[in-house]
Amino acid sequence: MANGGSHSDRAARLLASPRVRRVIPPRDVAWPIPHPEPPDLAALYAVCDGLELEDGVRLFGRGELDDVTKWLVLEKGLLWPTDFVVVGERRDVVVVLDLDVGGTRAGGGVLEVASDDLGSFERAASSVVSYLLVRSGAGDDLFPPSEMAARTAAGAGDRVALERELSRPMYPGQDRLFAALAIELGALLAEAGERDRALSTFERSVEARMRSVGRGGRSAEGAAAWRAAAHASRARGAEDVALACEKRAAAVDRAVSEIGRGNGERDRR
Repeated sequence: MANGGSHSDRAARLLASPRVRRVIPPRDVAWPIPHPEPPDLAALYAVCDGLELEDGVRLFGRGELDDVTKWLVLEKGLLWPTDFVVVGERRDVVVVLDLDVGGTRAGGGVLEVASDDLGSFERAASSVVSYLLVRSGAGDDLFPPSEMAARTAAGAGDRVALERELSRPMYPGQDRLFAALAIELGALLAEAGERDRALSTFERSVEARMRSVGRGGRSAEGAAAWRAAAHASRARGAEDVALACEKRAAAVDRAVSEIGRGNGERDRR
């Protein structure tokens, strides 16, 4: 593992962190999940059978994982994929490892989900050890998920990195986040004088926002997205792009109005 040490090195670095409050000694327990154990997690369980961080994060023991996952799914009636594994918790958050065996969820990784909304996931790291290293301040995520890397790039105003990260798949359910980040990228492109690429990027943002709402609200959402793109462009001094976005918003508004008038006339008949 270039530039980050082996899985064993990273596990050892984690346990050496002063922010690790409690370490449970390792036990000779078999991996209980009917899918391969990730190598980073295998390396960690070789030196401990769970731990707690000072910020409240708790990693469950290897032998607990299957029972805890099954209990939560049955208790709450969850329709989770069968390759989701509850690996820990922190306060009111459940920490889930998505193994993404079928390769359909952008590579999976570590998810956080609020205990009172167990259907809305946010990806927090690429692996369990990376998650714990970052939380403890003892290391980095060597392969951060696209959502996190894109946020970092947007915060730094790094147009090249942001464009690269937005070309990678995001975790399912992240349409609103993608839309917001694409607005930022479009504005950076507009500021750089790349009008056509900016408008193309704004189109991706609009499409993502429309996907995030029900069918009946998509047109209004699309118009709002184009107005947001106009605002972002104008804030970057790209007045020509802002005007183009406002024209597209107006066109959507007219189309919605015409549809409404047509429906009204049919109702009167």
